[in-house]
Amino acid sequence: MESLLKLHLGCGENHFDGYVNIDFPSDEHSVQRVSKADEKADLRMLRYAAGSVAEVRLHHVFEHFPRPQAAALAACWHSWLAEGGVLRIEVPDFDRTGLKALLPWTSRRAKSVAVRHLFGSHEAAWAAHWEGWHRGSLETLLKGLGYRRLRFVRSHWKGIHNIEVTAQKGAALSKTEATARSRAFLGDYLVDDSASELRLLEVWMGMFQDQIEAGWGT
Repeated sequence: MESLLKLHLGCGENHFDGYVNIDFPSDEHSVQRVSKADEKADLRMLRYAAGSVAEVRLHHVFEHFPRPQAAALAACWHSWLAEGGVLRIEVPDFDRTGLKALLPWTSRRAKSVAVRHLFGSHEAAWAAHWEGWHRGSLETLLKGLGYRRLRFVRSHWKGIHNIEVTAQKGAALSKTEATARSRAFLGDYLVDDSASELRLLEVWMGMFQDQIEAGWGT
């Protein structure tokens, strides 16, 4: 896989050698002082040839996408990866961070930091978190999309809790299969099977479809 691409998406000020480091254009940032990106682009608009990528990695980026879009992006990345290629995602750990925010003996300031970690820093339009990912939801989504050999690592830094998953691409998955499995994943978020809830699922699937059409491997 030495000749294949390795992508670091949403790199911010962290440049990783051996990767194509990609981030928003500088005018989208309000705090970042120096861009370390090799390329500047909207991550939602990226598209690579099927099987042309060895690794996709994101650190504290995945939570910034609405749930249906995140599912579609994970499916698109699967289509870019060569067989055995690696997806690596680090996000705030909803379970442990939420617990810290709820415990009565947590200090007011620590609760505030935990809430920020869950919901975002809010200094820019993109700096809000759309999803509270945890091991169970990451495992369900990625296994459903054909990833295998998932490995989870939890970490702690300055009072905040994170979780990282590393997964390998298994067998190729068609766009139709990815859509059906994502529908099942998103269906778990419905309150019931009432008409209004089922209409909501169709809205989510419309969001999913828009993203998968934009980024599915060529």
